[in-house]
Amino acid sequence: MEIVTMQKSVCRLLQGSRWIALLFVLLIVGCSSEPPHYEGAFSSSQQVKGNAESMSAPMDLAWGAVLEVLSQQGFLIQQADPKSHIILANREMRSKEDKDLSHTVAATITLFPASDQLTRVMVAANQTTELHKKSYTWWHLLWLLPIFPTGTEYTTVVVERDTVRSPQFYSDFFGAVKKSIEEKK
Repeated sequence: MEIVTMQKSVCRLLQGSRWIALLFVLLIVGCSSEPPHYEGAFSSSQQVKGNAESMSAPMDLAWGAVLEVLSQQGFLIQQADPKSHIILANREMRSKEDKDLSHTVAATITLFPASDQLTRVMVAANQTTELHKKSYTWWHLLWLLPIFPTGTEYTTVVVERDTVRSPQFYSDFFGAVKKSIEEKK
């Protein structure tokens, strides 16, 4: 009788373990079946809306207008290659609401001639938000009471990084470029 009871308890334990093993396998398979997010980078759902526009101006006029607008808006021109018609620029801004946050916008502007009097301008922009922390190290009396600071540590943490998808960002840029082109004509 004792052996039968022991066999029954072992069978119950194994049946419970089977369910746990099955749940573990389903969890692993379920979590690993999602494709990585970057695989859909070229799908139509990931296209940035409003980031390209045609300007009724020759290439050299559009090129100068884009450089002018970027400089006027405080962007630092990292690279401007007139042969390949690519401009790399970035701008750093402190947050007005939280002085510990800063935002960096990095933009790549590509221009290509559609005709003699028509230039296609495309913008790809990324933004990064960083949190800046400042903390002090203190000298402690008897390892309990902080008396005076002995040093300062600065830490920067990236809070958010993503592609700029705001239609307002791109429409403001293209509006300023069009205005600059009209002023130069």
